[in-house]
Amino acid sequence: MSSLVRVLLLLAAAAAALTVVSGLNLTGVITSPRTLLEGEKLYLFCQAEGHFLACGWDSPLEGIIYPGDLDPEGDIAPLPGFNCGIVVHNVSLRHAGHWTCIATTDHDFQAAGGDVTVKPYSSWPGIVANVSSPLSGAWGLWGNPDLCPPNSFADSVELKSEAPVTWDNTAANGVLFQCRHQGGALASSVSSTVGDFGTWRGGRACPVPEYVERFRLRVEPENSFDEVAATDIMFTCSHYPEDILTGGGETWGNWGDWASCPPDTAVCGVQTKVEPYQGVSDDTSLNDVRVFCCPTVW
Repeated sequence: MSSLVRVLLLLAAAAAALTVVSGLNLTGVITSPRTLLEGEKLYLFCQAEGHFLACGWDSPLEGIIYPGDLDPEGDIAPLPGFNCGIVVHNVSLRHAGHWTCIATTDHDFQAAGGDVTVKPYSSWPGIVANVSSPLSGAWGLWGNPDLCPPNSFADSVELKSEAPVTWDNTAANGVLFQCRHQGGALASSVSSTVGDFGTWRGGRACPVPEYVERFRLRVEPENSFDEVAATDIMFTCSHYPEDILTGGGETWGNWGDWASCPPDTAVCGVQTKVEPYQGVSDDTSLNDVRVFCCPTVW
């Protein structure tokens, strides 16, 4: 083999190696600070894409934690669906600190991580504010508040709405918020009172780990023909105010002003004002929405 051919082959091999290295990527890692309560689960998402030799977590604990070495039933276990992810099932103060997912190749590594704060359960401050829609219908009764579990926040909204009918439209009938813990786990859903008509239109979700922080209602003005009240809901997520998500309701009426949670808080509960079924009289169903705000940093 000539020297020129040998050099060309070495250059080609080096280029291929660089391509493999540059193709290594980590996705899903939550880099923003999180605050967890003792006893919660710490979900550490990490997906390595491309060629890599090993991946694991550099943590406040001693040594690197490799998912492949963990007992699936252990206190710290592999996180299904993420080739480099792990979950701490019962977080304590010793788990507080910086967590970094690291994937290595023969020539390079990729790393991404974030800070985790762990506080006693008794430190949870709970609701610090509530805000109602500035524009609302004139009918109905307030239902009972429905609150997310401690240290969890609404990260998606689903609207129940009735499609147009020949007579006595109601449009929006209720809302459902899906709650997510700061650690990443889905906790529960909350909805307050829900009207009798319509179907659920499918949830619109914030990107993990963002939460709903403001909303507004679309409301049809009062008229003498067919009162409808609320027809749709719109909301935005923390750190993504430009990405506006809607509930997929009807287009009647006008959008009101935004109702916003205070800084460093997010929606952690909901209360709805719904007109009960009126029988042969005109129905409006959902008329107003109030959300509760809890601190994401405390």
